Amino acid sequence: MKAVTIAALALACALPAMAQDKPAASPSPPPAAPPAAWRVECSGNGRMLECGAIQQMVRVENQSRQLVAQLVARLSADTHAPILLMQLPLGINVAEGIQLQVDAGKTEKYPVQTCTNAGCLANVPLKDALLAAMRAGTILKVIMQDGAKRSITIEVPLLGFSLAYDKATK
Repeated sequence: MKAVTIAALALACALPAMAQDKPAASPSPPPAAPPAAWRVECSGNGRMLECGAIQQMVRVENQSRQLVAQLVARLSADTHAPILLMQLPLGINVAEGIQLQVDAGKTEKYPVQTCTNAGCLANVPLKDALLAAMRAGTILKVIMQDGAKRSITIEVPLLGFSLAYDKATK
């Protein structure tokens, strides 16, 4: 299966699955905005402050920015264990789940919990090995399939992840 780049992700996921009896020419996708380093965002209810390290992947089209994926690494409010929350585009094959890979390391599969009108959501425990790989790595690959079972890969830069995660989880 051929991997689809982030620039084509929103286009591939936003459209209904194409008929499989004839291949269609795909249009040139709009350029992806260069991602920024991970940042820290906090919110609270007046009694408790929750912070997370955030990375957003967007694409630019006609001077507008469309969210493709958002990742938030933080401590779970219930268990205080590290987790990675991901908002992914609609149109992915939920039954196949997602796979995560840091650089050329081991690929691990995780389920997608649900989809809302904002996107599909995955909640991944940040076990020691994955957290260490993300701290030392340069690219986190989020691999999923679209409705036609074509592979889609979102490459998330890990620039600033370690610093943002440490600040968010103090």
